[in-house]
Amino acid sequence: MATLAPPTDLRPAGRPAPTWRRPRTAALLGAVWFYLASITPSLIPRGWVMQGVVSGLSLAWGYGLGLALAWCWRRLRDAIGLRTTMDRDWARRLRRAGWIAVGLVLVLTWLASLGWQRDTARAVGKAPPGLVTPVLGLLCSLAVFVLVILAARGLRALVRRGSHFGRRFLRPWVATALAAALVGALVLVLTNSVLYRRAMDYVSTKATALNARTPEGRVPPASTLRSGGPGSAESWKSLGRNGQAFVADGSTAATIAAATGRPALEPIRVYAGLSGGRSVEQVADAAVAELRRTGAFDRSVVALMTTTGRGWVDEWSASSIEYLTGGDSAIAAMQYSYLPSPVALLADRRTPAEAGRGLLTRVEAELARRPAGDRPRLLLGGESLGAYGGQAAFRDAADMLSRVDGAVWVGTPHFTPVARGLAAGRQRGSPEIAPVVEDGTHIRFATSPADLTRDVYGRAYGTWLEPRVAYVQHASDPIPWWSLDVLTDEPDWMHEDAGSDVASMSWTSFATFWQLTADMMVAGSTPAGHGHTYREELVPAWAGVLGLDPAADYTRVVRAIQRDHRPV
Repeated sequence: MATLAPPTDLRPAGRPAPTWRRPRTAALLGAVWFYLASITPSLIPRGWVMQGVVSGLSLAWGYGLGLALAWCWRRLRDAIGLRTTMDRDWARRLRRAGWIAVGLVLVLTWLASLGWQRDTARAVGKAPPGLVTPVLGLLCSLAVFVLVILAARGLRALVRRGSHFGRRFLRPWVATALAAALVGALVLVLTNSVLYRRAMDYVSTKATALNARTPEGRVPPASTLRSGGPGSAESWKSLGRNGQAFVADGSTAATIAAATGRPALEPIRVYAGLSGGRSVEQVADAAVAELRRTGAFDRSVVALMTTTGRGWVDEWSASSIEYLTGGDSAIAAMQYSYLPSPVALLADRRTPAEAGRGLLTRVEAELARRPAGDRPRLLLGGESLGAYGGQAAFRDAADMLSRVDGAVWVGTPHFTPVARGLAAGRQRGSPEIAPVVEDGTHIRFATSPADLTRDVYGRAYGTWLEPRVAYVQHASDPIPWWSLDVLTDEPDWMHEDAGSDVASMSWTSFATFWQLTADMMVAGSTPAGHGHTYREELVPAWAGVLGLDPAADYTRVVRAIQRDHRPV
């Protein structure tokens, strides 16, 4: 008598098992692969939160990519009628052995990642992390992964419901496409109008309030040679937090003379803040008016410093100029935003460029009115977003060399056209991390002070002719290397092994991109000389640009700046 086998699946016919109950092998393998890539070394050691975000996003990306590849394979297999069979016992054994191998690789790589993070920390002078950091990072990764997958499944459910409703009136493929487009538009609207706008409003409000607060220990200057002081058209309050720090700090004739052993002049510092609803053009006009008022164009050097988002000027650059010129200098800067640089970068790249061009063209017009033999040397400087804004005044490197007498660009972002063009056209055999441009005749890239006189491979440069331009960028600074291009192409610098403070890195598209993104968030947390923290190395850089020997001993100047330097 024949018997019926019990049913193995009680779901209604035609309804597939939920994919969250039986994830595809390709999806799991993709998630594991990208997770392993995300815990490999990068430029800056990350805390557990940053590591969790990077790894969680990488897990989700690998999982989704695996699902997509599996779907494409099934479609192709069905289209060509391909079928493969294997003995069930052998299939089970192979599957078990495969997953054991994957598990071993996962565990061993995770344990090795602790050593990699410690090596990275030592390379940039930070304390090595303990075992707790990777454990918390793993838990955070899983939490981020789950949240991303739940969000993706929620959006997919909305598309399916919309498609099901639309099929009453439209063809199935039209209904599905329309539902996907509507859900996508809804996500964009909510992201832009609700999340992005509200976040920007919040940050802007906080930044404006911070700008109005005088930094600790600063008082209005007593010198007429500084903005905010006696006779200045720029009030102390109008300068904003970073402008107040800039004019209140810095060297004096006495401190310069004590460090150099030679008589010195009182340096000039002028600043115009973004106050009273002034436009960028009006702020630039105000800065030039301050230069005229203080007699700045009678000094031997006029330096224009393009600020970062909040209007910050690196005190190490400013003081270096003053000490190395014996105070015979005038430094001008202007504020164009209240926002911190990362937010200003996302919100608006146009305004920093306008500020850099606006101040330079106005000063050039002032200098053109003076006899050719009675003009000060014109120098430029800027760090990070300030380096981008300052270089935006030029079409290319040749234009820069024809218009200024020197410049020091610090931690220049990768998206800066002039710097990117120089790296792309570098001499064959020189690394992207410190490119050699025309044998260093006018322009030199330096990852350390030693690179000002020789390239990173130890080959000595010839004579450094004027005008001189120095690009200072640490090998471990992610700002010059971060780019959307990393999503699709492995950059040259990752396999050049030219940085002394960089652990070996490997490229894996999405994971590497998020590693660099996370590195940018903590780039300023490193000790001086690494990451995005530039201090003592700026003294020899400015010395070289000013025509002095960058290899000379500037210990007394460095110590003087260290003694008086105060963070904002």
